[in-house]
Amino acid sequence: MPPYISAFQAAYIGIEVLIALVSVPGNVLVIWAVKVNQALRDATFYFIVSLAVADVAVGALVIPLAILINIGPQTYFHTCLMVACPVLILTQSSILALLAIAVDRYLRVKIPLREVEQELDEEKQVQRIRWSGELDSTKSSL
Repeated sequence: MPPYISAFQAAYIGIEVLIALVSVPGNVLVIWAVKVNQALRDATFYFIVSLAVADVAVGALVIPLAILINIGPQTYFHTCLMVACPVLILTQSSILALLAIAVDRYLRVKIPLREVEQELDEEKQVQRIRWSGELDSTKSSL
């Protein structure tokens, strides 16, 4: 471990701690909001909860490990590997959750919603009933 921490490292550590202190409670509130509010129980919001869980892990575990890596204590290779791997894995899980949300939003826009299709089917059925009624009235008048 270096005998001193530079001003740059101190600023980096301060910013990382601030991000952790804001991200963990904020993401816990997101998880709580989806759990409490029945209207938010949708597939999209489950992806958002997945992102929030990943970000809680980043704020609670990755940021302290990143600070430890930045300070740079002298360790054995396997110890360094055991500290660096969770940082990469949890960060990638957050990125993959963002990817899942992006794909979900793309598919929701690209593929019409089933409800819209059902409404169109219902409208077609109503039109068929009207046409059959009109045909019946036309037949009876002839």
